[in-house]
Amino acid sequence: MPRARRTSPKQLSGSGMCGRLTLPLILACLQTACAADAGSGSPASLARRPAVAHVYAGTVERNQSIASRITGITYPYHVYLPEGYASSGRRYPVIYATDGQWNFGSFSRILDQRRKAVILVSIEQGGPDRREVDYTEDGARAYGRFLREELAPLVEARYRSAGPRSFAGTSYGALLGAILLSREDVAKPFFSNYLLFDGAFWGLSSASVADEELRLTASSHLPVKLLLTTASAPGNVNDVLAYEARYKSRAYVGLMIRRQDFNVAHNNVARPSFEWAVDLID
Repeated sequence: MPRARRTSPKQLSGSGMCGRLTLPLILACLQTACAADAGSGSPASLARRPAVAHVYAGTVERNQSIASRITGITYPYHVYLPEGYASSGRRYPVIYATDGQWNFGSFSRILDQRRKAVILVSIEQGGPDRREVDYTEDGARAYGRFLREELAPLVEARYRSAGPRSFAGTSYGALLGAILLSREDVAKPFFSNYLLFDGAFWGLSSASVADEELRLTASSHLPVKLLLTTASAPGNVNDVLAYEARYKSRAYVGLMIRRQDFNVAHNNVARPSFEWAVDLID
């Protein structure tokens, strides 16, 4: 799952409490375990929860993949098409979201419930722990090329797309977004909206901050919406605040920055952040 600088407090184990298995004690332990599961954002606990069926008004196309020549990795991805896509003849803006292995279901349902006229492309990591390469400085440059030169052209040739592109990432995914923003095109940004949720900005090196400064030197014009969120129970609050302050201090022309805090743990920040942010993008 996404990583915060500080980890959540460990849940109490029931093993010590349940040494003597009287009926009242068994019931109490079951209640404690269920409460612990309800508060967890881990993939295992999410898998144990009964799924609530959502009937899509739009269309979901799952389990596609693209083999990147740039990174040498094959990435699964999923696509959400809005209600009426097949018959409208319209072109739609696209949101490219990282960590599709965790977030596609919730993000697509949010868009569908709100009847947002937008295409969602949700990219999974290309193998165990691959996000710790692609979403960090080790691999962000190559992964950024993969997004711009391989995935986006494929998607935008296959689907009727137009208008601004958006990038959405949580934790390491948001770190990737920060690196991409620091290298945005001077003439016309590739992504017009950056949705960065409780970013692991502690992973930005002095070289990345230098890239931010070089981008400012090249042009003070940056027509981008930067939408930031923090998780405060706990999360990367201090790192996000420092990142926000640094961008605000540069007085870019055309840059709009908004931030929202959520009193949730880091691993649970993606859904409320996306709900908040999708109403703010073009």
